[in-house]
Amino acid sequence: MSSIYNPSPAFRDAADYLSNAPAMKSVSDATKLELYSIFKYLTVSPSPNVPRPSIFDFTRKAKWDAWNAAGETYKERPADAEARYLEIARSLEWTEGKPAELELVRHVAGGEEEDIWDSDTDTAKPTGGDGGIGRVMSTMIMDGEGQGTTSPVSNLAISGDAEALGEYLQEHPEVNINTPDENGYTALHLAADRGHAEVVKVLLERGADREIKDEDDFTAKELAEVAGHDEVVDLLSVTRNPSS
Repeated sequence: MSSIYNPSPAFRDAADYLSNAPAMKSVSDATKLELYSIFKYLTVSPSPNVPRPSIFDFTRKAKWDAWNAAGETYKERPADAEARYLEIARSLEWTEGKPAELELVRHVAGGEEEDIWDSDTDTAKPTGGDGGIGRVMSTMIMDGEGQGTTSPVSNLAISGDAEALGEYLQEHPEVNINTPDENGYTALHLAADRGHAEVVKVLLERGADREIKDEDDFTAKELAEVAGHDEVVDLLSVTRNPSS
C-alpha cells in the first residue's frame, strides 16, 4: 500500500468478534490463515516485516507465507482485502453493528503458543485503535499430520520434503535417523508408508537401516508393499544404498 490504510469501524468490529466467536473453534486452518494474513496486511504492513522463519518451524512459516501471499494478492487494493475479511466474518455469524458480547481475548486452539507476530519487538503496532484487535489469528495452532512425532526427522519424513531433510541432516550429523518415534516407526518407515521416494533415497544415503521392524513387525519395505508404493519397494529391494 502506498500509504497507511485505516480500516473501517466495521473491520475492527469484525476483528473483535472473531477474537472470541464460538464459530472459530470449527474453522479450518486455511480460513484462519486467510483471516490472519488479511489482518496483518491491513494493520501492520503489506508484507511481512520480519524474516521468514526456518523451514523447520512449520507453523510460523505457514503464517509468514500466508501474510506474504496476501500482500501479493491484494497489492494496492486494501479495500478488497477488507471486503474479503468482512465476507468471512459474516459467514461466521458476525453481524455488522452488533457489539461483541464477550471480553476481547486471544483465541488459542489447542493451547498456548508464543506470539511472534504481535509483540512489540516483532511488528509495528496496528494502525490506530486497540492493538488487540484481531489477535485471534496471532496464536493459531496449525493442525496437521506429523505434529505429534518426536523429532524433526520424523516430521520431515512425513512431509515428503527431501531437500529440507537433507539440509537438516547435514546441519545435524549427530542425529540417529534409525531412532524410532513414540509410535515405534523410524523415519524410513514413515517415508516408505507414504510413498515419499526421494525422502527414502536421502535416508538410505545417510545410512538408514532398512531391516528395522516396527511394533507390528513390519519393515519399511513391507509397509511400502502394503500401501502399493512400487517405486519405494524397488528402492528398498536393492542390496546397496542409492549413492553407493
